[in-house]
Amino acid sequence: MPELRLLDPDGYVVPEGRITVTPTTEPKARTALQALAVDHADRWAHAGYDHRNYRIVTT
Repeated sequence: MPELRLLDPDGYVVPEGRITVTPTTEPKARTALQALAVDHADRWAHAGYDHRNYRIVTT
């Protein structure tokens, strides 16, 4: 099964940023990872992180 991974602006996988998906669960998983990107970027704002610079990749 494919896995979605949320990568921070430096290219590292965000903790809790890995979700195994099926074709029916992928849209919901992408939405959850986008929300995680916003949360993670807020926590790391002092380092200049912006949620728009995060990427979701399929492995």
